[in-house]
Amino acid sequence: MNKKIIEVSNLNFGNVLTNISLEIFEGDFIAILGPNGGGKTTFIKLLLNILKQNSGKIEFHENLKNKIGYVPQNATTVDEVFPATVDEIIKTAFVNKKSFFKKISIEDKNYINFLMESFGIMDLKSKLFVELSGGQKQRVLIVRALANKPKLLILDEPDIGLDNISQSKFIENLNIINKENKTTIIFVTHHLGIIEKYITKTFYINGVLK
Repeated sequence: MNKKIIEVSNLNFGNVLTNISLEIFEGDFIAILGPNGGGKTTFIKLLLNILKQNSGKIEFHENLKNKIGYVPQNATTVDEVFPATVDEIIKTAFVNKKSFFKKISIEDKNYINFLMESFGIMDLKSKLFVELSGGQKQRVLIVRALANKPKLLILDEPDIGLDNISQSKFIENLNIINKENKTTIIFVTHHLGIIEKYITKTFYINGVLK
């Protein structure tokens, strides 16, 4: 049996989330569903300690410091004022909290190239991030979130801005990463769509998570 990595107990936040309880295990592929404004993003921000709950507990059973990849909602607006190339944006995954780049190994570089090929952005490597379309920017930021081989990957409506073909390929790649690397994935969305056949758990948020 896979080990438990996060346990949420009786979590409350304002009038948005009430008595939320769930367990997340290594290798889970979780879909968090709910209407717009229903508390999905709030729940993610509580998990990431961006917000603080009014009551309840979020317990990490494993130290995931520097092992969480996160693509926020509206990620296409990130870094738009900075004249960086796609390659440079992706390599910011290796910046530590003191704003220094850790040395990127040959293995890391090869993995970045693999991800860029897999997500169809290798030909954009030298382009400026600000010049990309919304869907292209989204794929770049997803690759950045994966570049450091996170144990937990949190995606807040990451398929927004992707066309149907890109969505399909994107979900297939996530499934491979989930299965081969045992990466735990939390995928926030307002509809299951093509991820339904891959997910292992579904939670519904609309004031209450079930």
